[in-house]
Amino acid sequence: MKKRLYLIILFTLLLILSVSIGVSNIKFIDVIKLDPDTWFLLLTSRLPRTIAIILTAVGLSISGLILQTISKNKFISPSVVGVTDSAQLGILLAYLLFGTLSLTFKLVFAFGFAVLGSFVFITILNKIKFKNEIYVPLIGMMFGSIIAAIVSFLAFQFNATQFIDTIGVGSFTTKIAGNYELLYVVIPPLILAFIYMVQFNIIGIGEDFAKNLGVNYKRTMMLGLVIISMVTAAIFVVVGSIPFIGLVVPNLVSIYYGDNVKKNAIDIALFGSVFVLIGDILSRVIIYPYEIPVSLTMGVLGSIIFLYLIYRRVNHAK
Repeated sequence: MKKRLYLIILFTLLLILSVSIGVSNIKFIDVIKLDPDTWFLLLTSRLPRTIAIILTAVGLSISGLILQTISKNKFISPSVVGVTDSAQLGILLAYLLFGTLSLTFKLVFAFGFAVLGSFVFITILNKIKFKNEIYVPLIGMMFGSIIAAIVSFLAFQFNATQFIDTIGVGSFTTKIAGNYELLYVVIPPLILAFIYMVQFNIIGIGEDFAKNLGVNYKRTMMLGLVIISMVTAAIFVVVGSIPFIGLVVPNLVSIYYGDNVKKNAIDIALFGSVFVLIGDILSRVIIYPYEIPVSLTMGVLGSIIFLYLIYRRVNHAK
């Protein structure tokens, strides 16, 4: 409980810092005085960005937790097993077939292909008898690479490489302006995720065990895949691709809190928000007043933590 309190305090401090940082400084005395210019900046730029950061962090962290639980492997996440690549393929096909699209239309295609991609990966995984912790992520990366290769081929054939490059970079700047409301669609699936967290934990143990406890294995598995796909697709359409969040956050929290999935969910959401807030703040201050894509910052931080997790796992195995 004390660790969660520390997380909440850190989260609150980073929240205030995130709202404060920018080219135009926000003074809290002006906020209290209800200064019109300050409140306009706050409501049109800083708060939407911060809301987008929190929804993205919570969505990707919980999606990673669900996928790791139902697949019984801690080294995978939606970005590792091709769910993100499938969403990108859906957006590209929609663009090639229908031309200029609204964000809502992109989301529909991204969601459909993300569900298909996650279902194909889980099907492949269930066919494999020997499920080593390292082999499963490798299979996921190969599956994702195949989809990414199809995306690159189609984009090159139809002169859509620039379009793919623009939607692939994760950023909370220009993409969020006027579009962050679309991220609200991740809230209902996240609520469902918290409600069904115990069932996800049960089906992660095995199909026979789930049936003995009265849990519908296939229906719960499909629900988990739909939640992961909806959240991943919405974040990819609005924000872009942000690596490592769904991979490292559940693992780091489980190191300190154990593997109680239902108990850890809130802490994972908090820690994921703290992690992405730190990455976003660094992205804004490293070359201030300019900004680097948050996907680059998170890629560097996430890869360092991921190497630590692998090194720690190897040492524990010895």
